[in-house]
Amino acid sequence: MSNIITMPQLGETVTEGTILRWLVKVGDEVKEDDPILEISTDKVDTEVPSPFNGTVTSLLVEEGETVEVGASLLELDGSAKESNNDKSETVEEVQETVEEIVKEDTPKADVLPKTDNVRNTKNLKLSPVVRRLASENNIDLNNVVGTGQNGRIKREDIENYISLGNQDSATSTKSEDSIKKETTKSADTNKSISRLRKRIAENMVLSKQTSAHVMTSVEVDYENIETIRSKQKAKFKDENGFSLTYLPFISLATISALREFPTVNSSFDLEKGIHDVHSHVNLGIAVDLNQEGLLVGTIAEADSFNLKGLARKISEISKLLRDGKYGLEDVTGSTFTISNNGSFNSFITSPIINQPNVAILSTESVKKRPVVIQSQDGTDSIAIRHTGVLSLTWDHRVFDGSIALLFLNHIKDKLENPDWSQGLD
Repeated sequence: MSNIITMPQLGETVTEGTILRWLVKVGDEVKEDDPILEISTDKVDTEVPSPFNGTVTSLLVEEGETVEVGASLLELDGSAKESNNDKSETVEEVQETVEEIVKEDTPKADVLPKTDNVRNTKNLKLSPVVRRLASENNIDLNNVVGTGQNGRIKREDIENYISLGNQDSATSTKSEDSIKKETTKSADTNKSISRLRKRIAENMVLSKQTSAHVMTSVEVDYENIETIRSKQKAKFKDENGFSLTYLPFISLATISALREFPTVNSSFDLEKGIHDVHSHVNLGIAVDLNQEGLLVGTIAEADSFNLKGLARKISEISKLLRDGKYGLEDVTGSTFTISNNGSFNSFITSPIINQPNVAILSTESVKKRPVVIQSQDGTDSIAIRHTGVLSLTWDHRVFDGSIALLFLNHIKDKLENPDWSQGLD
């Protein structure tokens, strides 16, 4: 009896994964929990263990393919006497199921004479990645030689076809001069999109299509916090090994505001009719990966930490993500997100909401600026103070401007008024 291993659900919001590398081949003996392949999702790259003992009889998808959760990946302990035709039919049935789930449109091939040497592109076993590449580059798949199993066309075959300068009849009518210009231009600018960049692009577009984005801002006077930082930063770095920034102060004030206005700390699913207001705060911190991409690290139960503990957790999760040593639990499950754009000298930013959150806070740069100060007797004076803007992007489907402003002003009051020095003792 054979066992079929399927694409696992790697996180609540993960719906598909790309096969990076097979760690086994047909004929290998595997034991339960042995790693069998590497998968990339929009959240993390990870190894998948085998849930069964057995012998690998068939790899049902190829490296580079992107498949939906639940799609068949590998067969263990299939009948060794099974005919090649039966195996081919099994693989084709699995592929057709995967393609139906993914619902990728096939590229429109030029009409060709019906001869024995012409293949029907509708019947080719193609991954969504291959179909997309062919469609984007106007490639007739009948002209591509497949190097995969049973002549299957792989992503590398399409890329090699493109690199050799092959073109369809639809583009062959261009003049030689225009082709030379395009070739020169593509040589200067053409660059393949990384998996991380692709996932970020997909998630950003999905978020804009899902949430009704609105941005609201307030100005904050950080002078009291700057005074504390100036006194404590040298000692703090010696004791902890990392710098004391504004971010832990803002994060702690934000957690206080999330407790006061729990609607901002929620998830919203209009189709299912569910509005889930979270009782805990899992704080997401957007981390720049040395200008190569952006990931949101999650500090679970962030409302259980004091100022120093929160500063340590922010430093740890940032280093973990930049070093690439994070797991799925480190980048999933956030209930609210902070994007620290101020570290790049921003003035005001309107970030995109990190789904399924309903809001995201952007911390902008803190600068010395002239500020009007009113004394106790009512007289005004101008002073040089450290100030900055806090920007909240929020989902107007979930709450309105009054909550957004009350939420922001709660953070502002917390940052301007309390004596923060106690939290560093």
